[in-house]
Amino acid sequence: MQKVLIIPLIIITVLFSSFYAQPIEAAKVLPQVKSSKKTVTTKRSSGSLVTVTPKLRRDRKALLIYFGGLQNANSVSYLIIYTTNGQEEGAGGSVDPSQGNTSSREILFGTCSKNVCRYHTNITNMRLEATADLKSGKKLIKRYKIRI
Repeated sequence: MQKVLIIPLIIITVLFSSFYAQPIEAAKVLPQVKSSKKTVTTKRSSGSLVTVTPKLRRDRKALLIYFGGLQNANSVSYLIIYTTNGQEEGAGGSVDPSQGNTSSREILFGTCSKNVCRYHTNITNMRLEATADLKSGKKLIKRYKIRI
């Protein structure tokens, strides 16, 4: 008679534990999903915004610059200046807005010749300045200090 009671008890225990296992598992997942979803809104007053987003390359030997909203600009230029081993170095260029609404540039910290690159070391005081002449007639200047 004891064997008959043990089998239903095991079945009830398994069913009961599987019933409560799913909500506990779901509770672990919900905070991760909730925290990873972020909404960022930018208020544009006149719709003539040009965005500039600098980002260091993963190996920290170059700067990636992403440009957006180029349809609102007649011209966009940029200048990077930094100090390496007591000497000031820099690079500059421009982006052609007629080539599309977005663009990007990769600026190496060093020089390359015949597929051999010599990267600068001890880089300090890096600054990026981006200038956009907007179609609205305004001039937009964005300045960034970049830490390496």
